Amino acid sequence: MEKICYIVGAGEGFVPFSPKENDFVIAADGGYDALARAGIRPDLFVGDMDSLTGTPDGEVERHPVRKDDTDTVLAYRAGYAKGYRHFVLIACVGGREAHTIANLSLLAGARREGARLLLVGRMETSFVIENESVTLSRPRGAHLSVFAFGGEAHGVTLRALSYPAQNLTLLPDVPLGVSNAFCDAPATVSVGEGRLLLMCERREGEIPLDIFDGFREKA
Repeated sequence: MEKICYIVGAGEGFVPFSPKENDFVIAADGGYDALARAGIRPDLFVGDMDSLTGTPDGEVERHPVRKDDTDTVLAYRAGYAKGYRHFVLIACVGGREAHTIANLSLLAGARREGARLLLVGRMETSFVIENESVTLSRPRGAHLSVFAFGGEAHGVTLRALSYPAQNLTLLPDVPLGVSNAFCDAPATVSVGEGRLLLMCERREGEIPLDIFDGFREKA
């Protein structure tokens, strides 16, 4: 497992976690308060301090309130600059829907830069694959939704799912891939050309880091 950069926001669904020695924890503005309540000291604070109640200590990267990027994007860029390519976003959904959509967009932008992000939501973990495949192991009946993201997705193959498919084309305005389900064997999702947004059901309190192990660079 590669080293991981955890980014904690001020949204909903905070999940306690235990960073390892080479991991890095960034508090994205109000995420500092959630980390403080969990007894986790961030390595870096990034933000404009508009949703913060405590006073951050340690390394601080402060930004103006009027800016082009969200605090989460700035936190991602800080982690990327430090050499991290595997990211877990926690408490970065809910609240203002626009910020949830912005963080989903970040999944695609980061993938284009060679990074992999897991967005841990209240019930699902979201991530993006592009011209590649991923193998996932989840309990039978757990839900998995697959959407074309940012354009048409060609050569989509779904294996070991309740609704399998071979060489399918998914369109961004037709939500055909919603609410599929795992069978007994590990499932594989591949896309030959294009980008897919995957939303995978997770157990309460789980951060499914094993997803990182399932990626394959080519479909």
